[in-house]
Amino acid sequence: MAYGISYETPNGNVQIDSDTTNTGLIVISSAASATTVTFNSTKEILFAKPSSTTYTRQYLALRLVSGSSYRFEDISGNLVNTEYILAKWSNEQTTSASGYGLQVFNVDGDLAYDSTLYTGNGGIGIVAYAPQHTLSGAGSSSTSSLIDSDPDLYYSMNQTFAIGSSSQFIGYEFVKDASVGQGIGTYWLAYLVFDTGFGSTTISLPNFTPTFVAEGGSI
Repeated sequence: MAYGISYETPNGNVQIDSDTTNTGLIVISSAASATTVTFNSTKEILFAKPSSTTYTRQYLALRLVSGSSYRFEDISGNLVNTEYILAKWSNEQTTSASGYGLQVFNVDGDLAYDSTLYTGNGGIGIVAYAPQHTLSGAGSSSTSSLIDSDPDLYYSMNQTFAIGSSSQFIGYEFVKDASVGQGIGTYWLAYLVFDTGFGSTTISLPNFTPTFVAEGGSI
């Protein structure tokens, strides 16, 4: 970098670099067990995983209720108790004008990090990433949909969509027992069921947006 500050994770992933136009994520809220959440999907990123640790297979997606209110649902429209972390891009935050701490601005003048914005919600780090159109959408029936072999990590939820019916689902399949699928892990499951007049046809959908996998700090 030419100037400023750079921070990388132990495996070399850049978290903050003031010589780029990137900004960091700051956790604004979290919950250990929730079935609903309210957030701005255009400015905030929601990461979630099932609260239960004893399931064999668990489906999870967001269903819009109204405005910015969502429900965590499975493939049949049942509510799912979910552990989530809600983060917001640093440049969408209001810069602190006083107090102690560290502020980092990128080369465009956007806020990339502000330590005064951490108010006890802890941190979050991106540990894996699936570019758009790289996951087949076939769920645990195909390794081409495997995102990560750890179902206990947090997965980005903004791109998921549930309608309360098994005819359409865009979300995740968390597997803790290898006997129900290709292996333990979290899979991208996305499909539409069409009535052709001669029977139904199921079409799998890839991830149309990037999929992020995160690990929470002391939230």
